[in-house]
Amino acid sequence: RGFDITVSLTALVVLMPILALVAATVWLDDGWPLFFGHKRQGRDGRSFKCWKFRTMEPDSHKKARELAQHNLCDGPQVNIKNDPRITRAGRVLRKINLDELPQFWNVLRGDMSLVGPRPSPDDENQYCPAWRDVRLSVRPGITGLWQLKRTREPGEDFHEWINYGLV
Repeated sequence: RGFDITVSLTALVVLMPILALVAATVWLDDGWPLFFGHKRQGRDGRSFKCWKFRTMEPDSHKKARELAQHNLCDGPQVNIKNDPRITRAGRVLRKINLDELPQFWNVLRGDMSLVGPRPSPDDENQYCPAWRDVRLSVRPGITGLWQLKRTREPGEDFHEWINYGLV
């Protein structure tokens, strides 16, 4: 935990100019809000808001149902090629993972760790009850094995996400 606090606090301070630049980019491209806090489950099933820079239009989750036939993922995740809900700035931020930088705040607060299985929403955890307790027995992380090894192959993404989160 001490390592997480030290690294996340250092990262937030050192990255402050980049955080400000990204915030300005989000605001100039699509206005407010700058951040998106998605309710996730952490260790022992405790709920918290996982913070990211906003990369989609506001209320884009409502449009996901309309676009369901274009979803490339199996399971509850959504991955749509050329997703129309993603803002111009959001495409760039996602490509280079700058949208994830606010999660250092989650690490500092103790909701997340630097390394661990990605935190998942409660409704996604319901898809994998056999594995849910194992995933929720540790603090979720900013990065983990799935981010390094995933293939994004159709019909495999959700299963890879669960399997790599258990390793």
